[in-house]
Amino acid sequence: MTADPGIIIAKRSLSLSKTYVVVGAFLGLVSVLISSVPSLLSAFPSTSGIPITSGNFTAGFTFQEYFRLISVPLQVFATLAFTTPVLLLFVYDKNNGVLEYFLSLGMNQGDIYIRYLKAALLLTSLLLGFEIISNTVVGLVEGANLALLLELSGLVVLIALPVVAFVTTIMVAFSSLQKQRIGSNQPLGIATGVFMVFPAYIGPLAIPSLAIPIDLALSLTAIVLTVVMFFLSSKLISREKLLP
Repeated sequence: MTADPGIIIAKRSLSLSKTYVVVGAFLGLVSVLISSVPSLLSAFPSTSGIPITSGNFTAGFTFQEYFRLISVPLQVFATLAFTTPVLLLFVYDKNNGVLEYFLSLGMNQGDIYIRYLKAALLLTSLLLGFEIISNTVVGLVEGANLALLLELSGLVVLIALPVVAFVTTIMVAFSSLQKQRIGSNQPLGIATGVFMVFPAYIGPLAIPSLAIPIDLALSLTAIVLTVVMFFLSSKLISREKLLP
């Protein structure tokens, strides 16, 4: 049985550039450590009812839960780094005539794009699985609120998958977001994904009581943009852009 094209591209991506894979895995591990900071520092109680306040807002989050909120965008940043090799592989395949070969087989722009998008989402799911399982296990050991753990895990998935899909689309569609440099490619479009997720990082700091609604709003925005870009992908990605 022939392997799924998305899986093949995912494997080729991992072999093409291991630097971003290591960085993504490292950031994923750091997110787990950040969520455990209060337990590591005895000066901060991990499950007491000390609220976090900001101006007139008071959130019922403990210090432990507060750091778990901060770890959400970091987990998304980790997935962006982890899936960067897929975008680098796309440029590599374009420059070496692989995409031209796909076109000669009768594929259209959308068919080719879907292969790389599937690979990016597969790698995202792989890292998300590690992050969610690790955070959940550590949280349960520390006695964290199970409902909050499940809620935050859902937020990470709802934000990470659409953001990765959106970044993959714009990177493939707009060649200006892929700068060629001697010996390497610079995926400038990643900055768009980081910018989208940044409010999830400052939300718990600025307005703790609205941290989760802000995350939900980011998730909805990313989903809408991803769906729009997906249906426009065939028009945005011209055949000429896939040629060497």
